[in-house]
Amino acid sequence: MDAASWGPFPVRTRRAVEAVARRREQGGTLAPDFFTRALGGARSGAARLLGCPVEEVALAPNTTWGIQVAATLVGAGPPGRILYHHGEFPTCVLPWRVLVERGFTLEEVPSDRLGRPQPDLLLERIHSAPDLRAVTLSLVQFATGVVADVEAVVEACRTRGVFLALDAIQGMGILPLPPAALEADVIASGAQKWLLSPWGSGFLRLHPRHLPGGTPLPPVVSWFGFESALDFTTLLDYDPVPLPDGRLFEPATLGIQDFAGMGASVELLLEVGVERIRRHVLAVQEPLVQWIRERGDQVEPVTPLDRDEERAGIVAFRTPRTEAVAAAMAEAGITLSVREGLVRFSPHLYTTVDEMERAVKVLDGCH
Repeated sequence: MDAASWGPFPVRTRRAVEAVARRREQGGTLAPDFFTRALGGARSGAARLLGCPVEEVALAPNTTWGIQVAATLVGAGPPGRILYHHGEFPTCVLPWRVLVERGFTLEEVPSDRLGRPQPDLLLERIHSAPDLRAVTLSLVQFATGVVADVEAVVEACRTRGVFLALDAIQGMGILPLPPAALEADVIASGAQKWLLSPWGSGFLRLHPRHLPGGTPLPPVVSWFGFESALDFTTLLDYDPVPLPDGRLFEPATLGIQDFAGMGASVELLLEVGVERIRRHVLAVQEPLVQWIRERGDQVEPVTPLDRDEERAGIVAFRTPRTEAVAAAMAEAGITLSVREGLVRFSPHLYTTVDEMERAVKVLDGCH
């Protein structure tokens, strides 16, 4: 029950990774299409999850790479203010700090008493903050499990012409992406959590206005981002023509085995259907939700429980028995996380209602 940290491999994913490892073990020549098939499958799977053309997708080893791309795009312009919620994962904040040396200002929007974001306050600052250049936001917060009102943030950013970077790692694979999210300038996600993929796999999606032809070359490029990389027999042409899509933003020499695995995992999730997965996970969460409600003053819910649209796969709560809960769960063979003093459950499509009921019995023994 810890998919918010990392998800286990489906069998098909392990086989895909092992198939690449066997090719490496056997040696011999690997034709270029061996690489392009694995990477192309991962790109197309990410595009289907996002609901965008594959040309807008770039593969990346983690979420941070995508947010760093966002920061470099913003940093190429004039200095200004960057907004973020208190409680965001470091990925949403630290890559932007390098811009402070270039005259940018980072402004933290306070959280509420429980550490949850205050969307009304964020929207007010988007509308009123002077020289605002960018907003960096999690689709789902990592500790509290709160789902952002992406539609409202997108509308506010669009009204002021503000860059929006969306960290989607805690939503992809468990929460259908809101259509409004595709108006964000950059969407970034690692694939090792809810997408059940290898560490070192992920992607970013760039709005078409940031693709080649719409903007100058990004500050960091790899040799794989140019047309000269399409023919391994003529690499010394040093052709400076960039590829006309998201591949320009990919780091060179990606982990082929990792993205072969990601392609297999995403294929499975798409076969099942993200909305179907979400309904299943909400049903699995229900025994835990009821237990939290029945505990009154003993347990304080942090993830919103009354409206399904305000939570995704994470349910977090505060209890004075945090250490006892963590120890009892570990002894029972149930994996969960403690984040920022909160007990965090994050079941996925492989978790059953019976398993959650067993976890609730363990919780009973701690309170």
